[in-house]
Amino acid sequence: MANGTIAFDTLQTSGQITGTAKSVDTDYVVNGSAKGWVHGNMTGTAVVEESFNFGSLTDAGTGNMQVAYTNNMASAYYIFTTFFNNSVSNNGSNLKAAQPTLSTSQIDVLKFENNAATDCAIWGCALHGDLA
Repeated sequence: MANGTIAFDTLQTSGQITGTAKSVDTDYVVNGSAKGWVHGNMTGTAVVEESFNFGSLTDAGTGNMQVAYTNNMASAYYIFTTFFNNSVSNNGSNLKAAQPTLSTSQIDVLKFENNAATDCAIWGCALHGDLA
């Protein structure tokens, strides 16, 4: 069986999608899509529950994880978003963050509540940028 290449500039639906979005430029799919996402649990032994383009996870202590990418980013200057569930009431003093490591191969995920590192049962992160 021979492998080949399919080249196209636009993806178009055959009318099964309602509304006005019937086609999309492939540049948007490549450049506008997340290059990785991860959903995990920090409590106990931290685990990755589901992911795309995230590999190993190192539990670096309470509220601190290092997550390695399966495929590296092209540069250390990419955009990421994170989410965490609250383990305490949201009183306006919670700080939640993921720390860029200026690394193309991993991200450090840190979670703080009331100025203290804390674990949580649900967390996630998405990456946007160019893959290497």
